[in-house]
Amino acid sequence: MNSIGFLKTAWQDMRYALRTMRKNPAFALTAVLTLSLGIGGSTAMFTIIHSVLLKPLEYQDPDRLVQISGGSTIGRYEEIKAAARSYSELGVFMIGVGNPTLLGASGPEVLRAARVSGNFLRILGVEPMLGRSFQPEEDAPGGPPVAMISAELWQRRFGSDPLIVGKTAPLAGTPHTIIGVLPPAFKFPFPAIDVWQTQPLEVIGMPTQSRLLSPILTIYGRLKPEVDIEQATAELAVLNQQYSLAHPGMLDAKRSSTETVTPLKDQLVANVRSMLWMLFGAVGFVLLIGCANVASLLLARATSRSREFAVRAAIGAGRARIIQQLLAESVLLAFFGGGLGVLLAGWSLSAIKGMTTFNLPRTGEIRLDGMVLGFATLISIATGVLFGLVPSLGASRPDLADVLRTAGTASSSGGSNRRMRWFDIRGLLVTGQVALSIVLLIGSSGCMSGPGFRT
Repeated sequence: MNSIGFLKTAWQDMRYALRTMRKNPAFALTAVLTLSLGIGGSTAMFTIIHSVLLKPLEYQDPDRLVQISGGSTIGRYEEIKAAARSYSELGVFMIGVGNPTLLGASGPEVLRAARVSGNFLRILGVEPMLGRSFQPEEDAPGGPPVAMISAELWQRRFGSDPLIVGKTAPLAGTPHTIIGVLPPAFKFPFPAIDVWQTQPLEVIGMPTQSRLLSPILTIYGRLKPEVDIEQATAELAVLNQQYSLAHPGMLDAKRSSTETVTPLKDQLVANVRSMLWMLFGAVGFVLLIGCANVASLLLARATSRSREFAVRAAIGAGRARIIQQLLAESVLLAFFGGGLGVLLAGWSLSAIKGMTTFNLPRTGEIRLDGMVLGFATLISIATGVLFGLVPSLGASRPDLADVLRTAGTASSSGGSNRRMRWFDIRGLLVTGQVALSIVLLIGSSGCMSGPGFRT
C-alpha cells in the first residue's frame, strides 16, 4: 500500500472511530477522562524535569559555571582566588542573608535579598535590563550603599518606572541607590530574590571579627575553556590541603578530601533531583494504571461488538485490517485524552509555580514549549497503542461460525470458551493494576518524606 492509500485508509478509520464514539459517548468520555489524568500528570512532570533538571541554565556558556565550595570564610575565598588557575573569574554569595524592609508610599514590605560579589553578573554573562552592574568600589568595605532590583519588584513597587536608575530607596533604614534592574527570568543565587546588594560580609548585627571568621560564603566561578571539572577538582584538593595546613584553627579548614567542583546547575537542583525523578516515576505508574483501566473497558466493549467483527471478517476483512481499525479508535481516544491532559498540565504547572512549600528552583523557567508538546504527542500515541493492542489482537480473531450462529449470544460452548479467555485477560489486567497501585503507594510514601516536602 502506497502512502496515499495508507493516509486514505487511516482517514476512513478515524471517521469510523468518531462515529463509534458518538454512538457510545459514556464509554468515550470515561476513557478520555481516565487517560487525561495520566497523560496530564506525566506531561506536567516532564515539563518540570525538562525545565529544572535537563535544560541548561539561561546564562552565557552555562556548562562552564561551577560551584567550588560552600561554607567558606572570606580568607579562604581570597586564598583560592589568588592561587587557583582553573577559573577565568571567581565570586561569592552569602549563604544566610537578612530580609531588609523596603519603605515607601505603598507601605513597608519585607524583601528577600542576596549579598553577592560585585562581579557576579560578569561571571554569569548577564546584562541588566536597565542600568549597570556593580563597580569595584561599591564592593569594597565602606563603599556606597547601592542595590539592583528584580523586574518583578520594579513592576510591583515602582510601577515599571523607566527612570528608576539613580533613584534611592530606603532598605533596612538606609537609603540605597538603585543602579539597575535585572531581567525577569533572573533567579540567582536563589529563586524569588527581590534585591541584590554587594559586600557579602555585611551581616547586620554581626561584629566585624565574627564576619571574618564565620564560614558564611559560597564560592562559585567560571571555568577556563581548556579546563574540565576533573582538573578543577584536583586543583581544589591541593588548595584545601594547603589551607588546612596554614590555618588549622579555622572552621572551614577541615575539608573532606572528596570535596568536588560541581556544575552550578547540579548544585542548584541537588535538593530536589531525586524527589522529582521519584514523582515522575509515580505519575508514570498512574498512567499505566489508567491504560489498564481503559484496556479493561475496551475488552468489555469488544465482547459486545463480536458480531460486528465477525461480519467484517466474513466479508473479507483481514486480521490486520481489523487491528488497524481498532488501534485507530484507541489512538483517537488517547489523542483526545492527551489534548485534555495538556490543558490539565498547564493548569497544574501554574498552581505549582505559585506554591512556596516545595522551594523549587528555576520555577520561572517552567513552561510548556515545543519539546513538551512533542512529548505529550508521543506519549499519547504510545498510550493509545499500549491499551488498544491487547483488545485489538483478541477481537481480530472472531469465531465466525459460532458468533454468527448465536447472533452475539454466548450460548454455545465456543462462546463460553471465548468469554473465559476475555476474563483471563481482564484478570491479568486487574492483577497488574493492583500491583502497580501497591508500588505507587510505597513510592509516594517515600516522596512525601523527602526534603522537597518539608516546610
